[in-house]
Amino acid sequence: MAAEQMTPYESRQMRRRRCRLMCLYGCLHACRLRDLVINNVAFKPPSRRGYAIDKYGTFLLKKGHGPHTGVSSTLGLYGIDLFHTFLRGARNQRISVIVMRHRPRSGDEEEDDEPRVREDRELIVFSHGNSTDIGYMFTAYVNLCKVHDVDLLAYDYSGYGLSDGSPGERVIYENIEAVYEYARRKLKVLPEHIVLYGNSLGSAPSCYLASMPEKYPIGGLVLDAPLASAIRLQVGHVAYTPKFDAFTNVEYLKTKSLYPTLIIHGTVDSVIPVQQARELAFVVEVRHAELMQKQDEQVTDLTESDDAGRLSPSDYGKRGYIELTRTPEDYLRTWWVPGAGHNNIQVDNMTTYNRNLDIFFKICRRWRNDRKLKMQR
Repeated sequence: MAAEQMTPYESRQMRRRRCRLMCLYGCLHACRLRDLVINNVAFKPPSRRGYAIDKYGTFLLKKGHGPHTGVSSTLGLYGIDLFHTFLRGARNQRISVIVMRHRPRSGDEEEDDEPRVREDRELIVFSHGNSTDIGYMFTAYVNLCKVHDVDLLAYDYSGYGLSDGSPGERVIYENIEAVYEYARRKLKVLPEHIVLYGNSLGSAPSCYLASMPEKYPIGGLVLDAPLASAIRLQVGHVAYTPKFDAFTNVEYLKTKSLYPTLIIHGTVDSVIPVQQARELAFVVEVRHAELMQKQDEQVTDLTESDDAGRLSPSDYGKRGYIELTRTPEDYLRTWWVPGAGHNNIQVDNMTTYNRNLDIFFKICRRWRNDRKLKMQR
C-alpha cells in the first residue's frame, strides 16, 4: 500500500515497524552478529542441483525428475561451445563456472585447452538470483548467447550448485572477483567487452564490482529485478544508508564509471518492489550526469531540467526522459515491465525482453567505438 493511501493509524504502524527493524539491525551490528544473521537469512541454495559433471568432465543438465542429459549436441546446432571448470576462490574453495562461446572462425582455433572468446564480441558475466544455480538458469543463458550473439560466463556462488563452501555477502563478492580475473587473465577478454548481468540477488555482486572501475573496468551493466539494499527492502526508502545495511547497491552505484546501463524491473514485483530499481536508476542518472560534466560533455536532460532539484527517487521512472525511446547517445535505459512479477519477465515478455537487450548491446558497441575515437584524438 502506498504511503499516500494509508490512514493515520496505518502510517504510525509503518513508522513503528521501521523503527523496530532499524533498532534490531543496529543491535545485531553492535553485537557483531550482523553477518551471521544475514548469511543465514539471505541465502537459500536450491535443495537439489540443476546440473552435474560426469567423470569425463561433461556438463549434464537435470531435466525434471529424470536423469541428467548432455547438452553439447543441442548447443552445437547453434554453433555454441560449452566449457565447465572450477576456479579457486579467495578462501581456497572451488567455484563452479561455465563458459558459453560461439565457435571460432576457421583458423582461429586455440592451441591450448582454455576457451577463448572473440575480441569483437561481448562477454556477459552473469550473476544469478537466489534459490537457483547454473543448471536451472541454463535455458536463459542459451537464449542470451543465441539471440544476441554474445558469449557468456556464469558461475555459482559458494554453497550453490557444485561450488564449495558456504554463501555469505562477503563471499559472493569474492566469488565475482575471482570470476572477473578469470575472464581477463584466462579468457583474455578486454575490459570494455565485459558486461555484468545481475539478476535479483545477483545485482549485489554486480554492483559491488561496478563500484571499483579502476580495479575492475567493464563495458556495460544490466540489473534485472535488483534491490537497492537490504534495509530498504525491509522498510522502504531511507534517507541514508546505515553501517549495518547489507547488499548496498544504492551506494555501490555512486562510484560506477560511465558506460551503458540497463535496469529492468516488473511493476508488480512482490519480492523486490519496483521502487527499489527506481531508486537505483535515480542514483545512476545522477552519477552519469556528474561524470559527463567532468568530461565537459553535454549533460543529460535531467541536469538541465528546471525540475531537477525537485526530483526524488520516488518520482523516478514517471517522466518521459526515462523511457526506452531515448537515443543511443544516452547511457541509462530502463524498462519497467507492466504487470510483471519477480520471475516472469522473460517468460511472459520474451520478444520485448530480447528487443530491449538487443538495443542495449548496440549501444554498448557504439559506446566502445566512440571511446576508441576519443582515445585516438
